[in-house]
Amino acid sequence: MARRYTALTRLGLALLAAIFAIQVYWAAARPIGTGEAYLYDRFVRPTTRQVLASELPDRDVLYSLLEKRSVGLFHVSPFAVRLPSLLFGILYLVPVWQLPRWVLPPGRWFLLSIVLAGAIPLRGGWFARADGNGAALALLVCAVWLAVERRYLNLIGICLGLSIAANTGFAIPALAIALAILALQRRWSEWVDRVAIPTVVVAVIFLVLPLSHAHASAESTPELTDRQAIDLQSALAALASRAGLAPIRIGAVPAAEPVVNFYRAQHRAGNWERASLDYSSEHFDYYVLWATGAGWAEQRHLIVVHRDADFVVAQGPPAAM
Repeated sequence: MARRYTALTRLGLALLAAIFAIQVYWAAARPIGTGEAYLYDRFVRPTTRQVLASELPDRDVLYSLLEKRSVGLFHVSPFAVRLPSLLFGILYLVPVWQLPRWVLPPGRWFLLSIVLAGAIPLRGGWFARADGNGAALALLVCAVWLAVERRYLNLIGICLGLSIAANTGFAIPALAIALAILALQRRWSEWVDRVAIPTVVVAVIFLVLPLSHAHASAESTPELTDRQAIDLQSALAALASRAGLAPIRIGAVPAAEPVVNFYRAQHRAGNWERASLDYSSEHFDYYVLWATGAGWAEQRHLIVVHRDADFVVAQGPPAAM
């Protein structure tokens, strides 16, 4: 029985390592998405003072701070902005590997651990994306693990508070876990001192300034699919090759505009002047359009320099406008 248990442990650790290796590959190889580029452009690229002065709400405050540090160390790249999420992926795998041991025999414990370890990372790629979802989930699972082991109760509150700071959308799950701990322990004073107060204090430390300055409603742009992100990357590479080092103004559709800004920062294209396209009469040197906008480009007598299944890049000479 002990030998079988050891074999399961080794196999499980090998599978966990493979799951994490897949996340690392995705983080390095996948093109940047709209949501990831938006988080970088609005809350990571500007200075801290500019971010605090912004009226836009940042729901991933903790992750924005970690991403800013990662970019400062490794420069702008898809892998650099996703590195904090990968590190939280390790944090997620540890409790997921340990939790089922408490309630299940070795065989079932092994299967449940692998399912939990692979379901979210491999299906949703949460730990290979530059946003706070993976970080918030990892911290939430750590809080559950600590609660089950009945140790380090102060850390439970800290993990719950950090989870909310990583993504404010996890406030309700964090509250539910805190109340479940109260229902199981039934020691009100200890729960308040060691769970509730640390949760609130940690969350407030990270969120009070960003949220108190946020008065505008959150911007919403359609998220690109993996195929669209790849096509957009190819379109921007074609644009860079066409434009060279000449100063240019680029008008991009809302879904592409954050990615254009990210590409500009990654490749240090200081000659690109960023702008968002609303199909007005404003003139740009180049236009990044959905493929369905090819007809609009032709009506404007623009020169199509790149076309694929999703995007069109068109050049607009002054004489054509």
